[in-house]
Amino acid sequence: MSFLRRLRLPLLPRIIIAIVLGIAVGHFSPMWGARLLATFNSIFSQFLGFCIPLIIVGFVAPAIADIG
Repeated sequence: MSFLRRLRLPLLPRIIIAIVLGIAVGHFSPMWGARLLATFNSIFSQFLGFCIPLIIVGFVAPAIADIG
């Protein structure tokens, strides 16, 4: 069980904790770690940009087919 789930914090404090932890990790991590995470972020963003229109078409096409 995760630490934050046991605390039963609302969403806003969790977001603030995540931002603070992200800033701390980004400040103390080596440059290669930041570049690795930036590369992962770029690849994942491109993947989502490719998949989301396919998912939308996958939901819309059957709905249009059911209309007529």
